[in-house]
Amino acid sequence: MGKAQPLPILITGGGRRIGLALAWHFINQKQPVIVSYRTHYPAIDGLIKAGAQCIQADFSTNDGVMAFADEVLKSTHGLRAILHNASVWMAEKPGAPLADVLACMMQIHVNTPYLLNHALERLLRGHGHAASDIIHFTDYVVEAR
Repeated sequence: MGKAQPLPILITGGGRRIGLALAWHFINQKQPVIVSYRTHYPAIDGLIKAGAQCIQADFSTNDGVMAFADEVLKSTHGLRAILHNASVWMAEKPGAPLADVLACMMQIHVNTPYLLNHALERLLRGHGHAASDIIHFTDYVVEAR
């Protein structure tokens, strides 16, 4: 009897920087991955060619989050982990309402992970003694002036 295929790891924001590096790390370990991306970068084509499932997602609205969750639910019976990495950073500019800046960042950094955790809960439970992991992190590139 063959070894069972491991459950995929879901990485939000996997098209660039640390999310992309993690996707490649897991692919090189023969670990299936599902990657969300907002903007199609050439790196996405490389991930797809290597076997990753890449799903375009718009996390700026709750409807976009739930549409992504529906795609994940259709594609797998379980998840090994969710790595919440999707991010958006808006510069604070004179005249830009700070409440709008904060609302945008909260949608991506707080609402999206919370909604995905609940929408995908059944994929995270019931996989033996080792529970699935939920990890939330982000990276930020500081631009020199």
